[in-house]
Amino acid sequence: MNVSVIIVNYNGLAFTRQCLESLFRFHTSDSFEVIIVDNNSSDGSQIELPKLFPQINFISLPENKGFGAANNVGAKKATGEFLFFVNNDTLFIQETIEKLTNFLSSHNTYGIVGPKLLNENSSFQLSFGNFPSMQTELRAKNMAESYFLQSKEEIVSNKPIRKDWVTGAALMIRRKVFESIGGFDEQFFMYFEDIDLCKAMSTKGYQSLYVPFVNLIHLGGKSYEKINDKILYEYRRSQLRYYDKHNFLFQRIIVRVYIFLKFLPKIFIKTDNKNSMNILRLVFSNHK
Repeated sequence: MNVSVIIVNYNGLAFTRQCLESLFRFHTSDSFEVIIVDNNSSDGSQIELPKLFPQINFISLPENKGFGAANNVGAKKATGEFLFFVNNDTLFIQETIEKLTNFLSSHNTYGIVGPKLLNENSSFQLSFGNFPSMQTELRAKNMAESYFLQSKEEIVSNKPIRKDWVTGAALMIRRKVFESIGGFDEQFFMYFEDIDLCKAMSTKGYQSLYVPFVNLIHLGGKSYEKINDKILYEYRRSQLRYYDKHNFLFQRIIVRVYIFLKFLPKIFIKTDNKNSMNILRLVFSNHK
């Protein structure tokens, strides 16, 4: 197999089913394999998905160790020269695998490529950026919230653009590069593990490339809507770990001050009290 498609599932049966249906609608080649890694779901995924899609390689884990850890399990079982990590809440609308593989095969200086992600209504979804600092994160937030703040080139151009990172929602990487950097850092339960992967890859002399002529719909985390407190906590935990791992002391202080000021007033709101207190405790923890 030339490409291994790796999808992590956690209580996302309906989303994963849609994703696989769209994948096989546009891809009939036998040059790729599909590996589903289930993070100990309780919604029937472990029974239904292998039954619905007998052609997939289904791996069931005994516990949920996080997104990066599950992807690492899938990568160890993979046989492809290229690994294509795809979120289960994505929908294929074209021959994405062939296009990304052909591009990566012919551009040896790049280790990772990512497509243009679209919202469900086909509008542009920000899926790349610069390595995190408080400045770049705030700028990315503004870009994500306002269509008009995004540069015209990044929205409408079909010209590939080199970026510090592309999102793990749809990320293709050379297998040899992935193995050389030890895969995803499993200390990131979810969030920032993709940026950390791109950062680690850059130290090996490879670059990340955003390829806007390849499109993929990303429903944008809808499968996590019911557990917002946990998601928020894990986001901040991963954010702090990334800063502690990669950024200088000044940036580590600034991000802590920012989070402290953001969540301190929320401890006086009954509905936000517990989660806000937990996040404030993170500020004073060591995440290396």
